[in-house]
Amino acid sequence: MNRTVILRTLLVLLALLLVGWLVHKTRWEDVEVEDEAHGKAATDPYYSLRHVLQGAGAVLEVRNSLESLPPAGATLLLESDQWNIFPEREARLKAWVEAGGHLVLLSPHSDGGDDGLRWVPLSSIDPRRQAARNAPAASAADDDDEDDDDKRKADAKDAKPDGGKPRQTPQQTEQQRRRAEKLVRRLGIKMPDRACAVFTETAATTQPAFEPGRRFRACAPAGALHPLNHVQPTWMLQGPPGTLAMRVPVGRGDVTGVTPLLELENHDLLDGDNALIAAAVLQATPGRAVWIVEDESREPLPGWLWHEARTPFLLALAAVALSLWRLMTRFGPREAAPPQARRSMGEQVRGTGQFIAGTDARALHAATRKAFEEAARPRVEAWAERDDADRVAALAQSLAPGTLDAAALLAALHVGGGATKPQILAATAVLEQARRAILRASAARHTS
Repeated sequence: MNRTVILRTLLVLLALLLVGWLVHKTRWEDVEVEDEAHGKAATDPYYSLRHVLQGAGAVLEVRNSLESLPPAGATLLLESDQWNIFPEREARLKAWVEAGGHLVLLSPHSDGGDDGLRWVPLSSIDPRRQAARNAPAASAADDDDEDDDDKRKADAKDAKPDGGKPRQTPQQTEQQRRRAEKLVRRLGIKMPDRACAVFTETAATTQPAFEPGRRFRACAPAGALHPLNHVQPTWMLQGPPGTLAMRVPVGRGDVTGVTPLLELENHDLLDGDNALIAAAVLQATPGRAVWIVEDESREPLPGWLWHEARTPFLLALAAVALSLWRLMTRFGPREAAPPQARRSMGEQVRGTGQFIAGTDARALHAATRKAFEEAARPRVEAWAERDDADRVAALAQSLAPGTLDAAALLAALHVGGGATKPQILAATAVLEQARRAILRASAARHTS
């Protein structure tokens, strides 16, 4: 044989051996990779539910407050634990249901649940436990001691071993579970699949959600639901794990209880028949409005002021801005300086008098008295030998009648040490008027 043929044959055999070794040592496994949510599904956890309800002819609306109730005949899924922060809401909600509304509750009357739903004839607590909780306390001292012991035992049973804190409600536990699942999905960690079970409508069902006898494969946990006050349920979904949902009439409306939760978010709604179960629980029919009320929240204060009191808010901001502008450092005077000019003698005297009156009123009084005495001395003989009363009387006789008020002038000369500043200034004015009257009389005598 040709050496080339032998060499090619050996190379082919070597390649076959290498491929066979790789096939023998390689192990193939199927790995399920979830597609990341994108578009509206990435921001709206109820994106899939909207499409499910839209296909049934219903409209979904997500609210964060129960300030206003849904329209008559609508479905309300109450997920908020703080819906009854205002006392009047319970009465309004009850009247809305009795008028034909459809209310959906998660784990009604569970341990630590809402006390504002006592009128709902549906409970996720065993009826015997419910009766024990509502039983009146005994009046005897021994019974009180036994009740206290039972209460302490119950508290110790419900307390956590780490800090004595009470156990969380099913709603709080479910909210924490959903948050943990969202975080795990964001990190790319695959969660284990939930156990799925088959649920059917029981014989107590008088109003089937779809065709009678339909079987639902639910991938959700189930619990126990019990009607209260001998009320007969109109719809009930039950399976081996327990009761998933139950509907009881209340007035012209009804209340549907789900325990412990209803799978509604995008990822969970697509498991099994969860979408059909959600449509049945929410009673999605053509033209029906479906409201989901989540945690109670309010608009931030700045946004609320902008929408409800925009004009006063803007005026207040303008006032604050002007105040800050006035307090800023200035690089010049606030107004133009007046032009420099020489003052008249009258302005100088008036300015000096105003300054003295504002700083020392008694000094101005003393100066005015001195000027008065200089003007009056030439008109009274023996001025130095007379006292103030004689001086004033003689001065009044030397002038025309009615020119001077002798009593007021004498009082103005003798202002006491306890006089106030306004009294001193009034006395000073009387002295100045008397001085001017003397000067006018003297000028008239010289001209005549």
